[in-house]
Amino acid sequence: MTNTVLSVISALAAVGSNPHEGSPRLPPKPVITLSRDFGSGGDVIATKLAQALDLPLYDDQVLRDVATRLKDDPAIVRMLDESFGRAKDMWLYRLLSGKDIGPDSYRDTLVKVVVSLSRLGGIIVGRGAHVILFEECALRVRIAGTPEICARRMAAAGHGKEEDLLAQARDINHRRGKFVWEVFQSRLSDANEFDLTINTDRMDNFDDVVDTIVVLAKAVQGGRVLRQDLKRD
Repeated sequence: MTNTVLSVISALAAVGSNPHEGSPRLPPKPVITLSRDFGSGGDVIATKLAQALDLPLYDDQVLRDVATRLKDDPAIVRMLDESFGRAKDMWLYRLLSGKDIGPDSYRDTLVKVVVSLSRLGGIIVGRGAHVILFEECALRVRIAGTPEICARRMAAAGHGKEEDLLAQARDINHRRGKFVWEVFQSRLSDANEFDLTINTDRMDNFDDVVDTIVVLAKAVQGGRVLRQDLKRD
């Protein structure tokens, strides 16, 4: 992640949060960002975490909030969400609609939405939230798995043919990684961008994974495992 991108995120986060002087900065509930590989169990784990911690789960909600703030069609915003680089080719739409939904406006709005949601507590799935909240009181989790094993797991669960799921896993993982790089110049493969990375290749039951994340999330929310400069006054 470049210094320029870091500066932009920090500035937007400060504007988006609008903290009141003297107010406590600890979120009322734990904040967890969850990045996942296709078929790794990340979505199941996110749902179980939301139930265990009684937290809202933000996935498509992030997309809807971005669309609302941009005052645009969610379908158009989803197009950017799925392929950020495509925004560079949407000059005709901007010309006809008069709306600016280019890369900069999309990224700025995404940062503001994620920061706003983090003030409430909850689980934010994907969309580079781990990068946006790198200086916030949040537990940044990555659920990983090799495409072959993830495809095999999905096929065994009745989600399709293994060869088709393998191609889907590779495609979706590539697009997710490409999105985070294009928006934030950060690699999903960089373990330093996360507080906790779990490979589920050898796991069939995710309950222990959920229990582990719950313990850490509560510790982070309570300010017990953060650097002093990340602890909230």
